[in-house]
Amino acid sequence: MEKLSWREKYAGILVLVITIIYLIMQLASLLSNTSHPYAIQNGSLVINKNEFLSDLKAYSLILAGIIAGWCLLKGKRLGWMLGLPILLFITLVIGTMTVESALKLKKFDNSFTGYGIGIFLVALASIFLLLPSARQKYRVSKGIAFLTLLLFIGLGGAYFFLQ
Repeated sequence: MEKLSWREKYAGILVLVITIIYLIMQLASLLSNTSHPYAIQNGSLVINKNEFLSDLKAYSLILAGIIAGWCLLKGKRLGWMLGLPILLFITLVIGTMTVESALKLKKFDNSFTGYGIGIFLVALASIFLLLPSARQKYRVSKGIAFLTLLLFIGLGGAYFFLQ
């Protein structure tokens, strides 16, 4: 196994940090009094379908993120296959939030600084994983790249259609 450069370590750590933040947000939502996806009524378990699908989507993304970050730091190909779609997807989500906020405000002000920094950090990690040196370390072939693209499309589809 080749020694990882700081760029690959950065991408792996960023995937883990994003996943841990997402896990904390999900746990806070689950433990709050405003969320009632599951309830017991008249002795039977009642599950809100939309909330269940949303939780399923969130927990699958969290699990994939933990596996991706760990495998990226270990130099495994699976980390590249899962980490790159997650980073690209997070970039897309932050970009969408930025555009949505800009359309609501109809002007650009200092409130977009956080969005810009977030997009920069995540896009930089994505670029680091797409560099030829990283693709060589993770032994990425055309088939693996195609599978990664399909995972990205599946992740995006699951996010937007399972709401």
